[in-house]
Amino acid sequence: MGAVQRGRHILIALLLVFFVMMPQVQAAGLESPDELEAFFDGVLTLQLREYNVPGAAVALVKDNEIIFSKGYGFADLENRIPMDPETSLHRPGSNSKILVWTAVMQLVEQGVLDLYTDINTYLDFSIPSKIDGREAPPITLHHLMTHTAGFEDEVIELFVSKPELMHPLSEYVKTHLPARVFQPGSVMAYSNYGTTLAAYIVELQSGQSFSDYARQHILIPLGMDSSTFEQPLPASFSAQMSQGYRYENGRFIRGGFEYVQSYPAGALTSTVHDMVLLIMAQLNRGMPVQLPAAEDAEAEGEAAPESAEGEGETEAADTEVRILQEKTAELMQSQQFAAHPEIPGMTYGFIEANYNGHRVLSHGGDTLLFSTGLYFLPEENVGLYVVYNSSVTDRARAWLLQAFMDRYFPRSELEQSLVPSEPRPITAGTESNYTGTFHSSRSNFTGVESVLRLAQPMYLSVDDEGYLNITAYGKTSRYGEIAPNLFQELNGPEKIAISFDEGKVTRIHFAGPSTWLRSAWYDSPGFITTLLAVSFLFMAVTMLGWIRGVFQPQPRRRPFVAPKVLGVLFFLLLITVAVLFADIISTTHPDFGIPTVVLEPSSTLNAALILTKILMGLAGLMLLTCVYLLATAKGSRRQRLHFILFTLSSLSVAFVLYQIHLF
Repeated sequence: MGAVQRGRHILIALLLVFFVMMPQVQAAGLESPDELEAFFDGVLTLQLREYNVPGAAVALVKDNEIIFSKGYGFADLENRIPMDPETSLHRPGSNSKILVWTAVMQLVEQGVLDLYTDINTYLDFSIPSKIDGREAPPITLHHLMTHTAGFEDEVIELFVSKPELMHPLSEYVKTHLPARVFQPGSVMAYSNYGTTLAAYIVELQSGQSFSDYARQHILIPLGMDSSTFEQPLPASFSAQMSQGYRYENGRFIRGGFEYVQSYPAGALTSTVHDMVLLIMAQLNRGMPVQLPAAEDAEAEGEAAPESAEGEGETEAADTEVRILQEKTAELMQSQQFAAHPEIPGMTYGFIEANYNGHRVLSHGGDTLLFSTGLYFLPEENVGLYVVYNSSVTDRARAWLLQAFMDRYFPRSELEQSLVPSEPRPITAGTESNYTGTFHSSRSNFTGVESVLRLAQPMYLSVDDEGYLNITAYGKTSRYGEIAPNLFQELNGPEKIAISFDEGKVTRIHFAGPSTWLRSAWYDSPGFITTLLAVSFLFMAVTMLGWIRGVFQPQPRRRPFVAPKVLGVLFFLLLITVAVLFADIISTTHPDFGIPTVVLEPSSTLNAALILTKILMGLAGLMLLTCVYLLATAKGSRRQRLHFILFTLSSLSVAFVLYQIHLF
């Protein structure tokens, strides 16, 4: 069996090299359907096997036409229903956001909204004006659309387990308001809430629910007849819904329908063909592909009049069918924020990327059971959309896009002839300015979800050759400097920018809305876990000593009962809290395989948070007891010293609870 597995991995590696290296020999054209089918068959069939995905579907568009589309594997494994790009419904996830930004831009061009006005002007509640107690500039739609509003991230109850837990959008945006943690316009921090807030502004200013607005002003004009924001799905849609799966212990597990409470940010249901209609509207700068008026004129053999009056009529008709005016679409697709001139940034809603010298606008989408990728090349008038009915995040779609770009849009001969800047080591003696632990700007900083920062660190170090090593998610990449504060991957095209403060690297900027911030030494996973481990070990050993002392009484010693009672209470309560949090993490939802606490209210979590507050109170009481013992000289010197150390351990635990907001 091991030999078979090794052979499989060798085959996969060879095929991957084949698909990536082909373009270096000769760039292929998009004219041959057979060649396109061979390419996508090769990559997607391989991906389904490599990533354990039941089904996928893809569509490629160019010059207002779908030039290739195909399904792979199954939309329903149990009933052997194949994946179909035209009819199989799926959840595009965060690609739903494109409809929000399109709706905002529609109201901007109508003069209803302004991109640089304080959003409190449009809301029926107020976004706090302060950050950490200090007045901050107002948040605008420009900030929301570029993910620079400065909100912290929240995951709990973004998805819910059943429709009964869904709340109206007007309630959700008020009860789930995240803290403002960054100055607006200073840091890109991807925000589902920011998108949802923009959709709520559309609701308030249009007088329609966002779902109705999107259907009337975007979905229907584009001909996206198989798309809806409704949850649960209407009966007419349910039969076409692809199942979503996860792979565990060698088998596929079917999930249920995903209920997204922050629905404008990720609850769209659609088909691959519908999603490429959205892409083509962007490629056409706001003009839908299906133009009934133009088709009627062609059927009747009518030519467009050349008179000024005729031009005016044509322009009026053009305006009537557009979802965006051309200038508005161009503004939406132009860069609006970037951390560095050489690093791709954000447009109004799209993530920029550079592949082989070609500008690509994109967005990814991940739900609990689906992963999707939406890409288009504005200059080449080409777009690509792919869906996998399993949550493989960006691994599969990034591989597909890179292979596609290398195959069909390699670097030009001119670009290949240019000698790139050679990545070089950093200046010797400055290594300590770079090394450290970093966390994503897309994190929670004020709630119980802060603990997730400990589980997702990024480490920056300098190797013996002087190159930067960035380690995250089990992968290490090496970078060399090519310009001041600009680095490039040694074995790849990726560029990163870094920011300094007082001689230390404080931020690492990747392409798109991805920024990593230096963690304070006392907030790093290494320090916190070590502090907890040492404190717990000392308290456990002390408990054993006290228990042993019960069976070996020494009456000559001064009584020292009250301090020991406090210590025992603290330790037992700490064990109880640890058991409760272990239960919270291990109790997973059968349909989605994630902790249930993420999807629905948890009485266990509420109880654990009450107990952590008591823990912190006990730690404070133990500190007061220490002061009393020192002032009155109660107990022996050894007893007092031991209790002081025990109290320091309890205060260390309280410090950790405070740092990760588990209270």
